[in-house]
Parts: sequence; C-alpha cells; structure tokens
Amino acid sequence: MTTELKASKYRCPTCGGADFVTSVTQWRCTDCGQTYACVYGMPKLFNEETLGAQDRKLRDTFYDGLFGRLYQVTMPAIVMPVRPLSLSGPYWIAYFAAWIALLGLAVGLVAALVSGAWIAAVILALPLVLAALVLNRQRYLLHLLWTAAPVWLSLSRRPYTPPETFAQVHERVLAPLRTASRRLQVLDVSTGSCNSLYKHGWMSLDADYTAIDLSETMLKQGSEMMSKAGVAVDLVLGDAMALPFQDDRFDVVLSYGAVNGLTDPVKAIAEMARVAKPGGVLLFLDEQMYDAATPLDRAYFHKVLSSHNIIHRCPVESLPASLTDVRVTQIYQFYYICTARKAG
Repeated sequence: MTTELKASKYRCPTCGGADFVTSVTQWRCTDCGQTYACVYGMPKLFNEETLGAQDRKLRDTFYDGLFGRLYQVTMPAIVMPVRPLSLSGPYWIAYFAAWIALLGLAVGLVAALVSGAWIAAVILALPLVLAALVLNRQRYLLHLLWTAAPVWLSLSRRPYTPPETFAQVHERVLAPLRTASRRLQVLDVSTGSCNSLYKHGWMSLDADYTAIDLSETMLKQGSEMMSKAGVAVDLVLGDAMALPFQDDRFDVVLSYGAVNGLTDPVKAIAEMARVAKPGGVLLFLDEQMYDAATPLDRAYFHKVLSSHNIIHRCPVESLPASLTDVRVTQIYQFYYICTARKAG
C-alpha cells in the first residue's frame, strides 16, 4: 500500500521537491523520481555519497558499532566522573572491578613468568591481550580508566555553580511554549535514542514530534523507547547537514550532544535555523570546558568526552545572521547549552 504526501514538511534531498509516494518499504520523490529505502519503516532521506567524512565515520564505527548497540551502558559510563554518585554507583563498581581484574591478571602473569609456569602465563596473558586490543581500538575507554577517579575527586573538591542551571534554561524556553494557542512542531536533530527529547520537558508541550538521526542502530532504539512510552513521533534517517525538511517548518529545533562532532558544525546549525519557523526556538547542547578547568580536567575532556569532536566549544561567533537572542550558558563543568530564536 502506498500513500501520496503533498506539501508535507519533508523535502527531497536530491531535488528539493516536497511530494512523495510513500510505503513502508520506500519513499519516491514524484518530482525527480529518486527513491529512498525504509528501514524498520523509517525513510532514509539522505544521499550516501554526499555525507561528510566525519559523519560517516562516526556512524559506521561508533554509533552503529559496539558503542551504539550498548548505548544505555556506554554513555553513562563515559560521563560518570561528572555525575552524582547516586546516579553512577553501578558504573563505579564496574570501573574498580575492571582495575582489580586487570591488575590481578598482570600480577599473576608476572608471578607465572618468574616461576616458569608457562601454561598459566599463557592463560593469564590472553585476557590481557584481548583487553589491550579493545582499549587500543576504543582509546576513549583507555583514557577513561586513568582519568575517571582523579577527575571525580578533583571536581568534588571544587563544586561548580552555573549562572543558569540545565533545568532553568529549559524552563526559560519551555514556559512560553506551553501557552501557545496552536499545536507546535518540534524537531530533534541527531536524536540518537530519543532520550533527551523524551526526558527534558518537551513532552509537556501540545506538539507533534519529529526526530532525525543518521544511525539506524540509534534510531531503532529511539523507536522502541518512544513506542513503549506511547509517544507518537515521526522518525527519519537523515543527514544533519542536509536536513530533509522544507524551510520554516518547526517551532522548536533541538540537538543534544551532536553539533560539535559533525563534519561541519556551522552548516548543521544553519540547517537547524533554516527549518525553524520565523520566531522559532533553537536549543542545542554539547561539550565545552569551563574557565576554571585544571590540566587533569582538560585531559579528561579532550581524551574522553570530546575525543570524537571536530570542535570543542560552541561556535557562537559563526551562528547564522538569522538567529537572534543568542545565549550560551555553561551549565556544567564540561557542557554548554546554546539557545536562540529565529528572527521573525
């Protein structure tokens, strides 16, 4: 069964046309005839050959890889040095267990070599070699091993008070939206598992939700999570630097933890501004160090948190001229939120 979409919010990545014939297996642009396959019923509205090198690399080796498949475990582990113990206790147990295991294996190997117990030495060496291969391939985990505990101790001794908290920034943006006299259109760019879209207050709006990501692995998790939560959302596989949406379509455009890692962050923000309605709100969060960072903080930031990024701060000086009321708030030691409004 096929359905024809005319004058929808979508646009063809190839020709810019807005009319599609759609089914659960593919979308076809009626203007240029280009077809786009569907995965799990989600259209892949991008052209593989035009993807940025960094975006393709992160999708193929990171988000569609082990990190993405275990995202609900790997992401909290990476940020455990900056989270309260009440939220990261199990990860610290796993962290110290890993250290004990590695050190135990190393001590056992040395003892076996000294005593000439070659079979025991081989048995002990195998998991160490495997661990070394994994850590060499996933360098951020290697650096997390040596920075996590010292960074947590350092930060706990130097509490950070932001000029505006994460919750306050969101309430500042959400409060006027809740009083809107019409149904709003909300877009989450590089949504991943849809976790941020669901948890940070956006569900309190009278809105239709659209979420886009380049990773099939991550977007499938988002589909499952939103389905279990009973939230209707249009899910699209697409390129953040060539959003497959028409101009001036969304009242709110969001992005959490993605902008800094894209091939061209400035172009991605310009795309977010393009698809926002005049008067629409943009909000994006990503990594940025606070002014009082120590050398240890900086090592953790660059080697772990920001290791896959192209830039390491908000590109506020390069934002499109169409954006007004731009505010960049350092909400945590290593994270900023930028909010802006598209000129009406």
